[in-house]
Amino acid sequence: MGIPELYLSAPAVRLPTTVLTNEDVLGRVRERFRGTEGEWKSLSRLIRYVFRLCGTEVRYMEETAPKPVADHAVVAARELLSSYGVDPADLDLVVYGSIARDYYEPATATEVAGKLGAHGALSIDVAAACAGAMVSVQDVAARFAIDDSLRLALVCTSSITDRWLSYDLQTAEDVDLMAAGLTIGNAASAMLISRSPLCPGGRILAVHSQGLPAHHHLCRAPIDGVFRSQSSALFGLAEHTPPHIRQTLSRVGWSVEDVDLFVFHQPSNRVLREIATNLGARPEQMPQIHGIYGNTESSAVPLTFHHLLREGVIRPGMKLLFGTAAAGFVMSTAAVDWRG
Repeated sequence: MGIPELYLSAPAVRLPTTVLTNEDVLGRVRERFRGTEGEWKSLSRLIRYVFRLCGTEVRYMEETAPKPVADHAVVAARELLSSYGVDPADLDLVVYGSIARDYYEPATATEVAGKLGAHGALSIDVAAACAGAMVSVQDVAARFAIDDSLRLALVCTSSITDRWLSYDLQTAEDVDLMAAGLTIGNAASAMLISRSPLCPGGRILAVHSQGLPAHHHLCRAPIDGVFRSQSSALFGLAEHTPPHIRQTLSRVGWSVEDVDLFVFHQPSNRVLREIATNLGARPEQMPQIHGIYGNTESSAVPLTFHHLLREGVIRPGMKLLFGTAAAGFVMSTAAVDWRG
């Protein structure tokens, strides 16, 4: 079964007002450090090395994230619906694709839909770590393919990490397991998917997701606990991403050279450079904005999309390849013909 004729909107994005620099984050770690001054110098050098490797400079954070988590997605969604002149009552489907949630049930999407006034919408959550937004796009495409009554969907995210990040790093082993959390930033996003053309918008030509679940143990954000990631091993799995991308490109008859921009998740500048190199893509085809926002996990692809549109980098007629790889291990991509 092929993908139906579907169109993707530009995203709306919400960022917190607090900006944390690397020095701010190091200060928080220093406050909790219980070793000697010499030991701190060694530990801080390791953390700074991680920041340099990833290209981390600043991140937007909620000092005390207001509750509930759904409200962050609601703010972005309201802005999006207003900009496109969409009545929330016209939404047939609301999909929440984030890691952050306040409860096991009901789906966070139901709270988002209820607060928006989308009272007739089917509302579901997609849990796929940092790939949540992209897997949500594929979920929408699949549902539209089998149900002709669905006309308009909202995909939203709310990446809030106040309770899962730890600044209590005491050893080199702690840095290996928790320093990736120090590069994380917060954001929320919303995008529309419609059977009718959207302006601005683009045609979704293909969606594709793959999993390597044998690696599920490498990165976790426990229900009761702090975020931990075996980052070196997890980033090593990026070698699987170029073959996945080539499969997506083959579905639409594009070559790597045909792609104007790879609009990707931003876990680390180094990872993106390696993916681009292994693909044979030019550096300018895969923009790196990790240094501006940090790793905003499930909101990262919409945020990258938003940034490139705002800066005028994305223009009408461009071929875009959206992509992400996430803990689990999950890879998800979508080919989009941007109409503007």
